[in-house]
Amino acid sequence: MRLNHWKDVVLLLVSRDFRGRYKHTKVGILWSLASPIMFLLIFYFLFQRVINLDIPRYASYAFTGIIVWNWTQQALIASVTSISANQGLVAQPGFPVAALPVISVLSALLNLAIAFPLLLALSWIDGGTPTFVLIALPVVIIAQFLFILSVAYIIAALNVGLRDVEQILPIILQLGYYVTPIFFSLQNVPPDFHVMFRFNPMTWVISSYRDIVMYGIWPNWTALGIITAGSCLFLVFGVRIFSRARYRFLEEL
Repeated sequence: MRLNHWKDVVLLLVSRDFRGRYKHTKVGILWSLASPIMFLLIFYFLFQRVINLDIPRYASYAFTGIIVWNWTQQALIASVTSISANQGLVAQPGFPVAALPVISVLSALLNLAIAFPLLLALSWIDGGTPTFVLIALPVVIIAQFLFILSVAYIIAALNVGLRDVEQILPIILQLGYYVTPIFFSLQNVPPDFHVMFRFNPMTWVISSYRDIVMYGIWPNWTALGIITAGSCLFLVFGVRIFSRARYRFLEEL
């Protein structure tokens, strides 16, 4: 029964959040594509026409990085205030408070799902062909989901008593944009800095999407396995921090 309650709450609130986001707009969910397309146009102009980074099939290369990073960024920005902005829900007896970060991550995932057909079409126009390897996509999505959720629980709990977290998070994510190969390749990075980039989990996550969608090859299973295992351990740690902090939520809100 408890699991069913969790499922019903998550589905209801994800649906409410997503529909509410575009409720009073003229083009509806198409706004979810506006930001990634705008960044793609900017990057394509800058790094293909102005400064050529010499990356083959750059349009689909950059668009993959943009929409995958957007899921991480949007999910974490929503998660950090998922408790502090929902005092009414937190105060409700029997409400599964721990579901709120999950809702934030899943709601942001819908934007990735909307953009993905456009990525497949762009990759095809760019010279790629769909292959059997696409069946590996759910594995990569699960790995990224676990990674995002593990961080989401920690920042959501910390932000209740320390609102500085929601102020510094966008800065950290903006910096992360430039230390993740989203619009550039590791080949464009001096070898001395490769170690720093390789320790970034999102480097391997984005590479996995590109391997599957653009190149039709299996992702680096070793790297993906390490990220998934590490995310699971970090998730246990994050849930423990969240569980200990939740008893003080109402006092601090």
